[in-house]
Order: sequence, then C-alpha cells, then structure tokens
Amino acid sequence: MNSLLLDLNDAQREGVLASEGAVLMLAGAGSGKTKTLTHRIAYLVEVKKIHPTNILAVTFTNKAATEMRIRINGLLGRDADDRNYLPFLGTFHAIAVRILRREAMHLGYPQSFVIYDEADAQALIRLACKDLGIEEKVFSPQAMRSLISSAKNELLLPGDYARIAHGRAQETAALIYPEYQKRLREAGAMDFDDIIMQTVRLFETEPEVLSRYQQQFQFIMVDEYQDTNHAQYQLIALLAAGHKNICVVGDDWQSIYSWRWANYENILN
Repeated sequence: MNSLLLDLNDAQREGVLASEGAVLMLAGAGSGKTKTLTHRIAYLVEVKKIHPTNILAVTFTNKAATEMRIRINGLLGRDADDRNYLPFLGTFHAIAVRILRREAMHLGYPQSFVIYDEADAQALIRLACKDLGIEEKVFSPQAMRSLISSAKNELLLPGDYARIAHGRAQETAALIYPEYQKRLREAGAMDFDDIIMQTVRLFETEPEVLSRYQQQFQFIMVDEYQDTNHAQYQLIALLAAGHKNICVVGDDWQSIYSWRWANYENILN
C-alpha cells in the first residue's frame, strides 16, 4: 500500500482513491476532511503523476489555504513555504483574482485593476446617490450596497436586476446599480463581488479563454462546499465541465455564510 494511504481510515482512503468523475464527500466536524483533501492532492501528484498546475483546490479562508499548503508540502517532502510545486490553491476570490489579472482585458478592464473594499464601495454609492438625487437618509449607502451585492452574487447585471426589483428599496438599488457600475469601470476598479461575477462573465463570453482553463484544471476540489453561493457554484460548474473530475467536500449542517448568500442546497443537489 502506498505510504500516503497508511494513516487514513477506510472512509478517508476511499475519498483519496476516488479520483475520477464527480465525487461528493459528506463529512461532519472533526472527521478529517482537510486530511483527506490534502492526501488526495498529494496522491494525485505522487502516484497519478498529475502535474500540480493541473489541480485546482478551493477553500473559504486564507488560513485554511495556508494549512493545506503546508500539509501538502509535508506529504510531498518539500519545505513548508515552497509555493513552486503546488496546485492552484486558495479562496474563491484569490483564484478568481489570479485569473482576472491575466484576462481582465477581455472584459475591458486593465490587468492592474483596483479592488475596492467596503468603505470604497459605499463611498462610490454615496456619490452615485448624490448625482441621482437619492436621499441618503431614506436609502443608506450601506443598505443599497447590500442589495447590489446580493444581485451580483446571483449574477444579475443591472438590467436583469431592474426587471425583477420590487419594493422601493430594491427599485432604488436598481437605479443606483448601473451608475455605480459605470463609476467602478471608469476608475478601473472592481468591488469584492465583481471578482467572482466578472470571472463567470469572462468564461461565459470568451469560450476560448474558458477552454484554456478547463483544459488546465484536470482535477478540481472544493472544501466547505455547503457555503458556496450561486456565483461560486457557477464558476466551478464552468471550470469542471471540461474534465468532469470534481470533488466537493462539506456538511450541509455546518453552513455559516448565509450572510454572504451561501446556498446549502448546492451540496444537497
């Protein structure tokens, strides 16, 4: 038996060896999900001879990504900080930014686009409200930003959102959204929600670009899959459509990102 399999229990070993096709691992807290994922990646590299750049591993926090990186390097007998022989590994946003830094020109953005934080985004919405004659006391920039953020996480462009908006708050947000987006583009900037949305848009409008990344990522793994929202789900679905080797890990009872529009039904479906 390969040494990478020796300290695994039967269920973990099964997860490591099930490398082809679509794989769902439902596992509760403390069951060794991260251990299984890291051993799975190391097994693909060492035994299956898959080049690390052909593996995509997605986590939800930078801390989890760092932990996985250290563990994988340890399993492969490399220095803990060695980043030269690792898969594409990181959060959804970190990986999407990495792609956009190469491909943003296809969307009309500079490769050096700026990423606005929450304070920047609200300040821009405040300016848009002022120009549109929308009173901040009635519709706060924070509330409008939240509604626009929700729309982006559902992959709704300004026109799409305007068609489904109902109630004064959503209808007002629908007026602000296109003006806000225009100002972002003029500044060569994206907000936090644009990062996933624009990557999905890139893949949907540039089939040759999508094909390149589909061919590159022969094996895809997603941790904490119960916390994915619609945009994140769509991003992974597009990338996995190439080789169809997709492994998702999670526990529908542990979803914690509902405030970021996570949809635990993604893992149930």
